[in-house]
Amino acid sequence: MRGLAIAGVAGSAALVGIGVMVGRDRLAAAQANIRRYSMPGPRSYDLIAHWLFDDRYRAIASAIAAEVPAGAKLLDVGCGPGEVLARLATIAPAIEATGVDVDPAMIERAQRRADRALARGATGRPAFVVADAASLPFADASFDVVVSSFSVHHWPDRHAGLAEAMRVLRPGGRAIIWDIAPPHPTEDDPAPSTHGHGRGHAQGDSAGHGAAPTPSLLATLKMLVVFRRLPSQRYDFTKPEA
Repeated sequence: MRGLAIAGVAGSAALVGIGVMVGRDRLAAAQANIRRYSMPGPRSYDLIAHWLFDDRYRAIASAIAAEVPAGAKLLDVGCGPGEVLARLATIAPAIEATGVDVDPAMIERAQRRADRALARGATGRPAFVVADAASLPFADASFDVVVSSFSVHHWPDRHAGLAEAMRVLRPGGRAIIWDIAPPHPTEDDPAPSTHGHGRGHAQGDSAGHGAAPTPSLLATLKMLVVFRRLPSQRYDFTKPEA
């Protein structure tokens, strides 16, 4: 009996140890996610971003639908849970859209959102790919338009991400970026020139400069209070003709 009791205590201790390790893994994952997109996980990001940006996502999808011609190939870099592309597919199904995000869990949520918005096999259904903005898995000149909404300020290297966006654009193609931080070098944020940046200009209110620092949990909570009121800009770039 004593042996069984000892075994039971040892088993309980092992379970506690496993629980602690799992908790640490989850905490580490949450911290990594906060560095990547300011939220502990894709579900919390989806809920909060939908609340914060529902009107902005709707306006962005409408702008894309109005400006991008039918049949164009479009890439959404940092698509997150797929809000923009799901909306775009319902109003402009003739646009051939692909979304990429660095987090596989985000891509899963984007696919589920597309499933809810569109029947399988429906015209205009977007494709989703796990990929880093700074290393896109597409050939040169693969897309007519590249878009990104509120993702750039999370990129560790915004200049490399913009260079990749211009690389995968066909000559004469456009990159349209909505964000609270500029995707290109500024006086406060110098960076070496990269190939194919093209011509760009900003529209809208002024935005902050430089890459956003890694936020702490407290900083994230503070951000939720003020983020909805932060101004955003639209940046348009055109890739030079060959």
